[in-house]
Amino acid sequence: MSSIRHHFVPQGYLRGFTEAGDASRSFVWVYDKQPGRIPRKKSVRSIAWAPAYYSQEREDGTPDNDSLESALAQTIDNEIPKILSRIDAIPEKIVTLDNGSQEALAFFVGLSLTRVPSFRDGIDAMYTWVAQRTLEHLADQNSWIAEGLEKYGARAEAKPWVSLEPMVRVAEQIANSALRKNWQFFVPPETVPLVTSDNPVVFSGGAVGLSQLGPAHPDAELLINLRKDLALVCTPKRGYPSMHVFRLSPSEARKFNRGVVRAARQRVFADHKSDTLESFVKKYSGEEQRIVV
Repeated sequence: MSSIRHHFVPQGYLRGFTEAGDASRSFVWVYDKQPGRIPRKKSVRSIAWAPAYYSQEREDGTPDNDSLESALAQTIDNEIPKILSRIDAIPEKIVTLDNGSQEALAFFVGLSLTRVPSFRDGIDAMYTWVAQRTLEHLADQNSWIAEGLEKYGARAEAKPWVSLEPMVRVAEQIANSALRKNWQFFVPPETVPLVTSDNPVVFSGGAVGLSQLGPAHPDAELLINLRKDLALVCTPKRGYPSMHVFRLSPSEARKFNRGVVRAARQRVFADHKSDTLESFVKKYSGEEQRIVV
């Protein structure tokens, strides 16, 4: 039977933010930006997914719901939790990652930016716009098409799978850019655990402060909370040894979380229930990070 529940934030990654004391590492607290939604404890299996999200069409027009989902599950989504569990981040020390693990982590960062609806919806909208403009151009050239459009109100719409190829291609571009940057790891205090979201990677203008930069730009800075006790920043800034580990102060850890909350599309995931965090999430209900295409 085809698997219909496709996760755009992997379950294995989300397990790094599960509730303290949860031996099964299966449950997180979910905060919703929408008014009237209260925090709820949910399993990682039940969040950050969409029906047939990676579905494609075969040559005969039938849906293929399994190929890409299975490929992701068996490769990057299976590999990354193992890599993250092996990272022993001690402040003032250096993290050791072999080249294969660093490349896989870089691709995960890139894919975490492009597999989410905040990116794919923009690609789908762009293709739909192109298809509609093409249809209107044809109608200008052919009165029969024009009459049909007027009579039936037909409009062109791109199929959702058209964004899958750009999803992978742009993720590779982001990964290659990230590998050329300075990698820094950050450990928060126990009193301020890190959170993640349905849009887990935050990008900014980094050293040049230009918010319009895309995440693959050489001057863009990327931030992802890898676990509730570890964050990664890929920065164009120099001056520190790459792979260095820093200790965050409580205010710095809250700043990291603020970036993740602001970037979130709709939901934030944390290991605990907090009225303060709930208010914080609601404060940024009108914000969402998008890659402009």
